[in-house]
Amino acid sequence: MKQSILALILIMLTCCVSAQERITIDTIKSIFYYDYNFQQDSTDSGSEVYQEMVLQVGTNHSKFISVNALLTDSLLFTVKDLEAGVGFSKVWPQMNGLRENILCKYVVYKDYPQKRNSQFVGKLGAKTTIMVNEQINFNWQLEQVRDTSILGYTCQKATCSFGGRNYEAWYTIEIPISDGPYKFEGLPGLIVRVADVEKEHIFQLYGVKNYSKDMTPMYGKAQKLQTTTAQGFAKAVKVYLADLYRKYGGNPDISYSNPDGESKTLRNIRSKNNFIERY
Repeated sequence: MKQSILALILIMLTCCVSAQERITIDTIKSIFYYDYNFQQDSTDSGSEVYQEMVLQVGTNHSKFISVNALLTDSLLFTVKDLEAGVGFSKVWPQMNGLRENILCKYVVYKDYPQKRNSQFVGKLGAKTTIMVNEQINFNWQLEQVRDTSILGYTCQKATCSFGGRNYEAWYTIEIPISDGPYKFEGLPGLIVRVADVEKEHIFQLYGVKNYSKDMTPMYGKAQKLQTTTAQGFAKAVKVYLADLYRKYGGNPDISYSNPDGESKTLRNIRSKNNFIERY
């Protein structure tokens, strides 16, 4: 069993390293750090987990990605020219623990000159990466409600409906960047907090870093990707998890640990059913 797991990891590493062809799309001016708290199981309010996410902002583009994915990409790129086994031995100690939840294995790029133009790149497993190109009009409704307690910034409230959910957002004109976490953008200042009214998906700013010199590149992926719609990707997530459940359900090496005959691995797969966009 351990040997098969090691072989699988080596295959995944080979796939990942071969995919680390990247291009510079901008230089980073600022980085905004967000906590992403979300309920991964729509039927269980106690299934809340969190991931640290970052919004990199440049002159013409922004990039939203998990901290773990950013670190993993950097590690893999450093060993991309080495043989898979050698690369594995060098980066595995650092990569071990940098795990991403399947529900936030994505990168969102925004093109500032092309307003409302976003590019979502989502990963399903080690080999499947899907791209969604969108032009989104959030149709924000601005309110006069203010809250001065979010990271010291004076904020105003706005609401919208998006991806099957109703959202409340807090933005600050003290940071005059019309952007925010995930695909959210289009307000008079940076979105420092946005949450659906059911409180199942919450992004909140917790840190800011500004760069005085144009020295840090912002990277994008160079390879061509399979494309679909936002609805198509949300459906693909469900299909991928269902296939994964069936695959592990028929694996004789999986031990069952509860009266219903469902292993911890299978329960873990089944619980990840509450993607941020629902159609």
